[in-house]
Amino acid sequence: MFRRLILFLLLLSFPIEGYAGVVKLGDAMNNKNRKLFKSEEKKSLYAGQEISCFENSDCPFDRECVALRCESVCKNVSCDEGTHCVPAGKDKPQEYKCAECATNKHCPPGLFCDKDYTCKRPDPCLKAVCSPAAPFCMPKPYKTLPYTCVQCLENEHCPPVAGLTRSCVDGYCLFNVEGNFPAGKTPPPVNQETPAEEEFEEVYEEEYED
Repeated sequence: MFRRLILFLLLLSFPIEGYAGVVKLGDAMNNKNRKLFKSEEKKSLYAGQEISCFENSDCPFDRECVALRCESVCKNVSCDEGTHCVPAGKDKPQEYKCAECATNKHCPPGLFCDKDYTCKRPDPCLKAVCSPAAPFCMPKPYKTLPYTCVQCLENEHCPPVAGLTRSCVDGYCLFNVEGNFPAGKTPPPVNQETPAEEEFEEVYEEEYED
């Protein structure tokens, strides 16, 4: 009897950090205490465990509420060999899926794990330094560089010059004139002449007629 009394007094004197009311695991949480938990944005202690949630909506999209704590949705998930568990996405909170990679260490050397959880090769153009004469980057090695600086990537990068239209071919702006394109390349059906060429033809025709 005396031992029980001492144990009871010790329990009363033991400091407990948390809410004024006692919350038992598995009890329904009333709205008042739930609002208090969210407004104070503090974590309480219950049976030596941090309380970080009471339902899934209290946790980030990639975590779920398990025993009053926000745990990774992949904590107890096993995927097939060669795939890894990752969050399904912000539009599917507290769900998971199996993907090619979850971190960079899941990818072969030289590749990284992209935001869509697939292994991809880094884009060398992200850190490219090109000159104004060739301001565009192609992910193609050139000498010691992992990228190539070119004049254009599409036709819009090649404005007309002296009345002649140009097209982008293999990174270069070429005039749309016959014989100016390499084998296998077909220029657009546009062939404008310069004013100087037009004047020459008119003068030649007049002299020939005379």
